[in-house]
Amino acid sequence: MLAFLGFAVAQAALPGDNAGWETVRDDLVHVECAEVAGDFWCRADGVLDAPVDTVVDTLWNMPKHQDKFELVRSIVELGDNTLHITIDYPGMFSDRDYVAKYTRSTEGDAHRVSWVPVTHPKAPEAKGAVRLSKFEGEWRLTPKGTQTAVRYVWHADPGGSFPGWAKPLARKRAGHEALKDLAAAQGVKLVER
Repeated sequence: MLAFLGFAVAQAALPGDNAGWETVRDDLVHVECAEVAGDFWCRADGVLDAPVDTVVDTLWNMPKHQDKFELVRSIVELGDNTLHITIDYPGMFSDRDYVAKYTRSTEGDAHRVSWVPVTHPKAPEAKGAVRLSKFEGEWRLTPKGTQTAVRYVWHADPGGSFPGWAKPLARKRAGHEALKDLAAAQGVKLVER
């Protein structure tokens, strides 16, 4: 699900702070997006009232927690840290799915759970869903006392025939909903940053 867990995502592949980020939402979750080399990327920042080790464990073991993620229809483990995830899209829009290989790493006190798209012979077809072939990103989790500061970065193209007028709304909602789902999986709420 959470778009949220590859061959290791090269840190240079993710847009840096100088990418020309524009704020699209600023409340408990701050969401900003940027167009980089013709692709849209977004990042969402928030704070969960849960310890970092618990949050890392939830992301690394998403299939175990999938019933707690509101926006996830299914998570299928394909082996070797590779997952097939189907995301529930609202209303008239087709659901989206992706196949990704996840890695995790630490850098100082920051934990990263990154993913890149892959093809896998055991990946099921999700009936009626649009396969996201370019969906990639990372979760960066940093302790903030007994809480966890979360940064979620993702390639933000919903794929398929998603209408242009709806893309800004989708980008605005996606980061907020992903962090809200991660908080719900911990049994906690998002708190002030």
